[in-house]
Amino acid sequence: MTLSEQFATMLAMTAMGGWIGLALSTYHRLIQPEKKWQWVTLLTDVFFWVVQGLLIFYVLLTVNQGEIRFYILLALVCGFAAYKALFETIYERCLDFIIRLFVRIGRLIKRIIFIFFVHPTKFLLKLLYQLFKMVSRIFIVVLLFILTVIITPIKFILKLVIPSSWRRKIGQLIQTFRQTIEALIGKFR
Repeated sequence: MTLSEQFATMLAMTAMGGWIGLALSTYHRLIQPEKKWQWVTLLTDVFFWVVQGLLIFYVLLTVNQGEIRFYILLALVCGFAAYKALFETIYERCLDFIIRLFVRIGRLIKRIIFIFFVHPTKFLLKLLYQLFKMVSRIFIVVLLFILTVIITPIKFILKLVIPSSWRRKIGQLIQTFRQTIEALIGKFR
């Protein structure tokens, strides 16, 4: 391996050490495990470190055909330490700002959706429900009026023709029918 390849490898591994620090800070900021989800944290931790290892190996593969030497590990540690010492607080402030910005944008989008879609839809559904109630009341009142107009002459004729014992039974049937209709009307009030 030539001197320029070694120098490029050192720079790449130092940068990867900084990347690991940056990725680790982001990971710890975004993943906040709860006690009941410890198995998820275990899986995400393993996945995180596997991805970081693959990234490091990919960079090594492109820079020096994947040769691992001791100074490569030192360069990784130096890059990580440089990130921790120089850039961690700045990056965490920027990350917090970006997270707050995305949360605010999400809340704004949610508000816009509620204002322009959910509330008008609820209003229209309430309006349709009230319209249905009004139309059904009118229909029931008209139906009762028509039934009264039809039943009154029949009732008069039946009083003349039907014996009184049958009239009582028919009166009871008419009374239960009327109570049923009034109960239906009561549900729409």
